Amino acid sequence: MSITREINRIGLQEAGFDQVTHNRLERHFEQLIQDKKIQCASYLFSKGGSVFADGAFGQLRYDEPTSLLRKDSIRRVASVTKLFTAAAVFQLVERGKLFLRQPVAEWIEEFKNPMYERITIYHLLTHTSGVQADPNYFSEPYPMGWWDILFAFEPETEGPFAVTDAGELEKQRQSAWIRAVLSGKPLAAPGEQWMYSSAGYAILGEIITRASGTRYEQYVMDEIVSPLGMNRTFFDVPEELHSELCIINDFEASRLKNNDRTYAPPRAGGGLYSTLDDLFRFGQMLLNGGTLDGTRVLSRKSVEKMTENALDRGIKAFCWGGNIESMTYGIGASLTGPGEWIPEGSFGHEGAGRCKLLIDPKQQAVIVFFVPSNTDWCPESINGTQNIIGSGWL
Repeated sequence: MSITREINRIGLQEAGFDQVTHNRLERHFEQLIQDKKIQCASYLFSKGGSVFADGAFGQLRYDEPTSLLRKDSIRRVASVTKLFTAAAVFQLVERGKLFLRQPVAEWIEEFKNPMYERITIYHLLTHTSGVQADPNYFSEPYPMGWWDILFAFEPETEGPFAVTDAGELEKQRQSAWIRAVLSGKPLAAPGEQWMYSSAGYAILGEIITRASGTRYEQYVMDEIVSPLGMNRTFFDVPEELHSELCIINDFEASRLKNNDRTYAPPRAGGGLYSTLDDLFRFGQMLLNGGTLDGTRVLSRKSVEKMTENALDRGIKAFCWGGNIESMTYGIGASLTGPGEWIPEGSFGHEGAGRCKLLIDPKQQAVIVFFVPSNTDWCPESINGTQNIIGSGWL
């Protein structure tokens, strides 16, 4: 591969992938679109650093029936962002600025209380901190996020309780979201249960900002995205590229407006937009042990730590009704556990966009696919797609 965007290509036969399965996959995407279970779909598969299959189907924008998704279209990748956040933490560990078992309280004073002082960076990375889980993780009937109660922690600027000291006012504005995240007691003791927490990753973004001296989003762009030549990956998609962006509803369209983020949390849990090709480059870097095109982004040891099971046996996970008795998870990466269809040892992350980045060391493969949908959940789009792909290796 080359940083100049020239991609090596090989055929299905050379990659050892079944042509019949490839055809089945494309029919699968077309049927899901026809059934209106997804708006569109695209994919890219590689082996040994060479792309052997890619494609795109369906409608680019929900409000433009004639618009077509392309293989280079930009799409919100949601929680795949967490892999970039984990990579940033490991970079700072390598540079001596952080360590995994470091208490979060050493960076964020709001954690300096008996309920939260035992939480470490490691706990946040592995979703075992006890910090509030994502809304609906427990299938609760009335899910609520920290943003729903943020108003209660924003400082008063008028009336008898107004904060008049400028320094204190700024401090309270900057920390309001952190205090909202920490409202109420932890859901479990640190290390006791696996509970998926995007709020915990926002906290990691804040730590990255403080440890690096650079705002989280800029740090990721400067230290990961740019060195890898990911020139169509953004936290804020330039306006001139909005016509190339896949959008599935009004809410996603509204997120493109220049909203003031002065006091907003870092977008470390799900803020990136990217493309098939760019995510392939990031995945290939991980598959290569931290390097791409002669540029080292992470050490081999960091990639190994990110992608090996970090949880003790017996750590339970409700996992949206999955009721897993012994969760398997890396330090930032989701792992394929025993008994799953995709080979054990594969790793990556899913995004609610919906999309998936999957790295399979046994096949030396990087798999990326986008299956945007405006429905609450469509298991065929993620699980079904993954299973078809897994069955194609000869």
